[in-house]
Amino acid sequence: MTTPRVLLISLRDAHDPMASHERACFARAADVPVDAVDVHVVFDAPLPPASVHAYDAFFFGGSGAYSVLDDTPWMPDALEALLRVIDAARPTWASCFGFQAVAKALGGVVVHDEALTEMGAVQLTLTDAGRADPLLGTLPEPFWVQEGHHDHVIALPPAVTRLAIGDRGVEQAFRIDGVPFYASQFHPELDIDAVIARFLHYADHYHNGDHADFEAILARLRGGGDTPEVARMLARLVRGEA
Repeated sequence: MTTPRVLLISLRDAHDPMASHERACFARAADVPVDAVDVHVVFDAPLPPASVHAYDAFFFGGSGAYSVLDDTPWMPDALEALLRVIDAARPTWASCFGFQAVAKALGGVVVHDEALTEMGAVQLTLTDAGRADPLLGTLPEPFWVQEGHHDHVIALPPAVTRLAIGDRGVEQAFRIDGVPFYASQFHPELDIDAVIARFLHYADHYHNGDHADFEAILARLRGGGDTPEVARMLARLVRGEA
């Protein structure tokens, strides 16, 4: 069997060490080599249709220092690239920032709300559509996921199907109708150790600078739950099981 060609469009600065960390996490979870291109390469010279069709599957990752609500020069091109991949109908998973970006690109509503920040392990439940989905339908309920975000999708766009919901951040996963394109607020590519590595790198974004607060968050991350079946969805996606 031919190994699928998979491209990660990394929404991080090329010098950010979490860019290579993210690539490694996706490759481990999907159990395939993953090519990667950083956002500034893609959006200084956007992916032509031929390049899109050269890949069998795509991942869009998190962002670390960026928000879809930022007035960032490359943001319109980032949203356009998402639409181009949707049109190509390739198996795709968009995590965290990618989830927010595709929701916004398709007409959903994204807001910034510190009170709804989720960091670390979060328990979610499936919708009826999620239980019937070929990927998410194999998950136990409730299931644990790994998260780290301040921005939230509060209204889904049209032409998508809600697959998972949470207590704090309600909108947690959807599939675009008619194509194998999944998007989730959570990170299926991360386990607890990877989330801790991300937190340590981006700690200034997630705690108030107080040492006790830092240690409390770290302890909570270390004690979080994990559902291994979540990561396995990425391997099943690139194998064409969606």
